[in-house]
Amino acid sequence: MAEWTETFKGVIPAAEYDPASHMNTQAYVSRFDQATWFLLARIGLTPRTVQQSGRRIAVLRQSFQFVRELKGTELVVIQSGFVAVGRKHLRFVHRMLDVETNQLMASSECTAVSAGLDTARAMELDDTARVIAQGLLVTINDAGRIDVDAQV
Repeated sequence: MAEWTETFKGVIPAAEYDPASHMNTQAYVSRFDQATWFLLARIGLTPRTVQQSGRRIAVLRQSFQFVRELKGTELVVIQSGFVAVGRKHLRFVHRMLDVETNQLMASSECTAVSAGLDTARAMELDDTARVIAQGLLVTINDAGRIDVDAQV
């Protein structure tokens, strides 16, 4: 199995706080979206190359887990990895960590397909991208996941 790929690094600015001085949901989604493009670039699927091929990458399913509140001024890093690679789809996970404490703050799991711009139908992934992604498969340790239901 491969190592996790660093796909985002940044600080949470005050403009992204909600009224309770926590990072708002839109900011989490934006960070995970940016991380997705850097992960895809790692396998040769940049916005430019995808567009030139007459395709797009369509995220069909995305789930989020908010584990700890980001209250602003934290330095965060997102590490990402593929967990499944099919002929037409990719499944990947992002995990957002506090740089100073290495604590998991949030995670996102996604399923995406390569789709034609004209038809919007799923198409087979480029062979090169698929092979590279298979070499970047990571293992998710389910024992390390936070059981949010048990904490509520």
